[in-house]
Amino acid sequence: MNLSTVISDLQQRSKERLAWSDFCWLGLVIILGLVIRLTQLTSKPPWTDEFATMVFSIGNNYQIVPLNQIISLTTLFAPLQSNDRATIGDVIKLVIQEDNHPPLYFILAYLWNKLFFDRGEYVSLEGMRSLAVFWGVISIPLIYFISKLVFKSGSIAFIAAILMAVSPYGVFISQEARHYTLAVVFVLISLGCFLRASVQIIHRQRISPTLVFFWLIVNCLGLLVHYFFSLTILAEAITLLWILFNQIKQKNFWITNWWRLSLVFLGNLSFIIIWFITFVPKDYGNQMTGWIQRDNDSFLAVISPFFQLLGTLITMLSLLPVESESLIIILISGAIMIGFFLWIIPQLKTAWLDSYKPELGILSAFFLSSIAIFFVITYLLSVDITRGARYSFVYFPSVILILAILLDNCWQRKHQKIVIIVIIMALVSSLSVTFNLGYRKYYRPDKLVTTIENNSRYPLVIATSYRSLVQVGEMMGIAWEFNQRFPDKNPKFLLVNPKQKPNFNLPYSPPFELWLINFHSSIDLSDCQLSELSSNYVTGYEYQKFLCGRSMDYNNKVK
Repeated sequence: MNLSTVISDLQQRSKERLAWSDFCWLGLVIILGLVIRLTQLTSKPPWTDEFATMVFSIGNNYQIVPLNQIISLTTLFAPLQSNDRATIGDVIKLVIQEDNHPPLYFILAYLWNKLFFDRGEYVSLEGMRSLAVFWGVISIPLIYFISKLVFKSGSIAFIAAILMAVSPYGVFISQEARHYTLAVVFVLISLGCFLRASVQIIHRQRISPTLVFFWLIVNCLGLLVHYFFSLTILAEAITLLWILFNQIKQKNFWITNWWRLSLVFLGNLSFIIIWFITFVPKDYGNQMTGWIQRDNDSFLAVISPFFQLLGTLITMLSLLPVESESLIIILISGAIMIGFFLWIIPQLKTAWLDSYKPELGILSAFFLSSIAIFFVITYLLSVDITRGARYSFVYFPSVILILAILLDNCWQRKHQKIVIIVIIMALVSSLSVTFNLGYRKYYRPDKLVTTIENNSRYPLVIATSYRSLVQVGEMMGIAWEFNQRFPDKNPKFLLVNPKQKPNFNLPYSPPFELWLINFHSSIDLSDCQLSELSSNYVTGYEYQKFLCGRSMDYNNKVK
């Protein structure tokens, strides 16, 4: 039995109860999604945000890392050491006070680590990333059953499950020790409630109080996973206002349904206000959101958000090895992707025009509302959230559902090859993500560490300027790679806070090497000589190498 037979059989039974064979095929799709997500899970170096997840989820903080003094790798890794005394209350307090995110995912990560991975001296990267994998895999059967419930179509549900399993974007967020796959789960459930309510409004069917209450609770939980979940709620509200406007214009609206729906959004708004007033610090976001502040004056800043958002959308379906080290592979991959989209877009347009499902229009309105919200925040508030592809979890499930509807239409019109080619493209693309040929990290400590190793002869001191916990995470990433690749190297580290008076002594007899990484403090190295290198930059890092003698003095001036 092949894919064609499976989908055709599901179409015939779309209005029947699930058969045993349906569960078997769904199980195979789930296994496929799991295998893809587990492949090469720990091969990519952890980056700053992942270190924050690991540190806070075990009840530790960054304050135990000394500033303005030379420290060992062990001291730098102290926040990653297992903490048997930490409680859930400690985790909540740390996340609220020191991070930019709500605490629900960190609580679950704490429990996950305690149950399965709390065995070694340090927190497990595999354990923390596997939790994201777990929620990523959960989204596969979830989108199947939600599609089955909303669209009454087994074939749409099956295609949606396959797309969720092999989407390169879905794989990308599943292989990071972050909360985005759990956020996707709540977006999916919220979208299911939203679609159910919208269809009932259109058909003038009574919306049950149970649906209203369940939807309200789901949205509140989603807000406790990520504050940007509020953008999903806002896009749903805008879409419902569009439906309301059309019904008022046609004099065809039922006030009882709209009153019940208003309870969902008023309840969510009340929850947001109470949460922020009660729990969120007044200086929320001041230290760690500078990277998304937009420069309105430059031409590049004006056009970049369009291409950044378009790039994210493309990767929800296709991402061949365009970040390979080989220029030939990059060019071939780019050409294939361009050809693929030039071919598939007209096919999807035809399917769009041929589809009469009201859910397609509702999902499309939701998707367009989400995109509009992103641009409003970017251009009017000067906060470029299009820079973070992961923030597109807000509308990612809607893209998968829209594609599933359109591909199902292609299948019904006997264009099965379109569906098969799309699935193959997504599958190959997901593998390019797992093997680090697409969606590479913003920082490549593995390349930096290799550069340092290839250009060093003497004991190492690696220094950076400290502004927030972000820089601690950057240094942890470098230390992590040294520990993995060159465990005998034993470098020392230095975090220089220019706001404090440095006070430290060098542990080395001369000579030794000082590597300044992303260093933005003025420095007086009277006994050090700058070494010429063939390059001073590797992905995410600017660096300088100095060969030093007996003394080294720092100023606390900032350039």
